Amino acid sequence: MSEQEGVTDHLVTIIQLIQLARGSGTLTAWRGTGDLFEEGVITFVKGQVTQASAGRRKDHAALNWLSTWGRCRYSFTPVVLDEATKQLLAWLAAGITQPPRPATPASSSGPPSVAARGSQPGVAASEPGQQGARSSDASYHAVPYPVLPFQQALLLIEQYRLSRAHRQLFLLIDGRRRLLDLAQLMGKEPQVVSQLLSDLEQRGIIQRKGL
Repeated sequence: MSEQEGVTDHLVTIIQLIQLARGSGTLTAWRGTGDLFEEGVITFVKGQVTQASAGRRKDHAALNWLSTWGRCRYSFTPVVLDEATKQLLAWLAAGITQPPRPATPASSSGPPSVAARGSQPGVAASEPGQQGARSSDASYHAVPYPVLPFQQALLLIEQYRLSRAHRQLFLLIDGRRRLLDLAQLMGKEPQVVSQLLSDLEQRGIIQRKGL
């Protein structure tokens, strides 16, 4: 099957692209030479991370570490050539790191709320009062951390039909990054990430220290 290789300045963008495209295959990334050589491997099935390793790090710890990598080389080897994976390979070959967004019809009811802009279909937006509370100073400085084993947490996210943004956020949570750090990594507004964190917390997938 066709393998796609390339160079990226932010490995997390390649990881997120594979997730968004629902691709299936193995992503291998490497950087450095000699004693400084590092390599990581992530396995995806229909966009879901099933395994990750980087040195002695495994699963969640490995995925978090690889998500912080800057400039590195990578290769993606598909395990099946379904339509989603074919589209992913085409994007990688063209140097596209974000899939094109479908056009959205104009609305006459005014601009959407921050929560609505950050949510996906099937994910209920919280009440206005809830978002206001989560936008407080305390929530900005709180540190989220996972409370479930890696695979169990991913299964719950799937069962609750949470969005891909929820999944991407969970994969970036390492017990050290604060809301602003996560917002920067995801390229989203802090208010949006705060709402996503609230969704995960309400379902018992994460907790936040400092609230």
